[in-house]
Amino acid sequence: MIAPSLLGETLALQLTSQENNLEIILDQKNINGFPKLILFCLEEVEVSNSIKIEILRLKERWDQSPILIVIPKSIKLSSADLMTFGSEGVIQDPTVELLRDAINILLGGGRVFKINNETNYNADSIHNSYGLGHWLLTSGLSQINKDLHTIDQIIGKKSINTFYLFLLLGRRRELLTAKRLIIWLWGPLEVLIESPIKDTSNKNINLINKYSTDITIKNSSTNELWNVIYKRVNKKLKDNLTNSTDQLAALYSLNISKRRNLLKTILQEFSVIINKLDSKNYRENGFEEILQSFTPELRANTLRNFIDSYDRLQKNGVDVFIAEFLVNNSDLGIIDDELPSIDLIIDPILNNRPILIDGEYISIEDPRSIIQLETYILNWIFRTAEILSEEIICSCSQWPELRKYFLNKELVSTRELERKRNHINTNNQLQNLFKKPVRLYESKRLYYTVKNNRIEKIIILEPRDDELNKLDWAQRQIAFTIELRDALAPQVQSIIQYLGDLIVLILTKVVGRSIGLIGRGIAQGMGRKLSKG
Repeated sequence: MIAPSLLGETLALQLTSQENNLEIILDQKNINGFPKLILFCLEEVEVSNSIKIEILRLKERWDQSPILIVIPKSIKLSSADLMTFGSEGVIQDPTVELLRDAINILLGGGRVFKINNETNYNADSIHNSYGLGHWLLTSGLSQINKDLHTIDQIIGKKSINTFYLFLLLGRRRELLTAKRLIIWLWGPLEVLIESPIKDTSNKNINLINKYSTDITIKNSSTNELWNVIYKRVNKKLKDNLTNSTDQLAALYSLNISKRRNLLKTILQEFSVIINKLDSKNYRENGFEEILQSFTPELRANTLRNFIDSYDRLQKNGVDVFIAEFLVNNSDLGIIDDELPSIDLIIDPILNNRPILIDGEYISIEDPRSIIQLETYILNWIFRTAEILSEEIICSCSQWPELRKYFLNKELVSTRELERKRNHINTNNQLQNLFKKPVRLYESKRLYYTVKNNRIEKIIILEPRDDELNKLDWAQRQIAFTIELRDALAPQVQSIIQYLGDLIVLILTKVVGRSIGLIGRGIAQGMGRKLSKG
């Protein structure tokens, strides 16, 4: 364990009090061979480069030992920065039990990343479980941290003089010393690790640990990786997702329950495909053609399973199964050209391949890879759901009784439904004829993802020259127009600038001087006339 002395001693005591098989070494001189795990506890996290260098040195010395970084609750680094440290785990402000579980997971070859938590406590439960010692600790540290924050803000301003800066630095050292003294007196472990509430059976206790980045991988198997991704994606497909894009009109024409079931079912069917590919051992083959052959089957199963397969409605006086009508009446082979290659999702998961992120190949077990795959899958789900929703709307237009079953209330009206269909078709044509060639020429791809319970659009730059070469003549003209504008823009700008300079020259040197001469002549003439008078 690498930690400040007081914190390290108390933390070691807490961890070993219930785990007799744990041996924690605080002094590097006492280490014989390679440590099983390096627990790196940080009191302040402000500069990431120094921490990265320290971790790199630890890796060079003990390359076979996983590193778990424990950080305090208040930090100045984002979760994206913390995930680039190169450690096998980062956990923020954990309880003793949570830290012990994380240690066991890393010892078993897994990874744990729990960052940016928001911990809320009920005041009564804290007072009852900790008593006077904890109250003195928290109140004293709260005041000291407030003063330290104020001093740091003042020091950050470069306008203060040197003498005042020395006074502030001295005051800062005094506060840090007082902080260490309070920690030593009232419980050093409490600053970094929140102690668990003993009476867990009390329902009035309100303890909520929420991490914005919560990734736990117990091992590197395909099933474990997919389960982690599946749970994260499934958690984001909530009922109350807000559509903050100007698209996905067909999906949001469905009522809330059908929209939720459709998204969840697509994810489940995709999971079935993953398991099928894994069981049939397609690891050495390309997945693009295989997934294209599975796509109609996946969409058909989705239409059958996202509603009750036994639901029937009257159509021309005959009871018809809704699911079978949708399957038979839909075009299940539609290809979305804006979807990236499915190999970006399947190949890393099944073959444990690294993922290219920001010009760097990163292991599939890295949390950044998990988040990237999550983005790919969410985009695939939303685009597939939009295609199926368009087919459902088309079926509702042919079979009016389906409108109350699938669509929002306002779309029960024939006029409103046809207006929505025309809007969707027009938007698709605009996307295909104008926006798509521009995105291809600019090497951009549009993704749909979920952030803070909202569906948002993100643009990712990637080479798309092959797709650009496959455009038809009309779409090529849009790209050619953009290219022509880029080619002519500097020349037109130079011409306009030249004409502007020429106009200025004429107005100042020719017209202005002429007006000045005329005015001078008039003034002189008036002067002579006045002098004669």
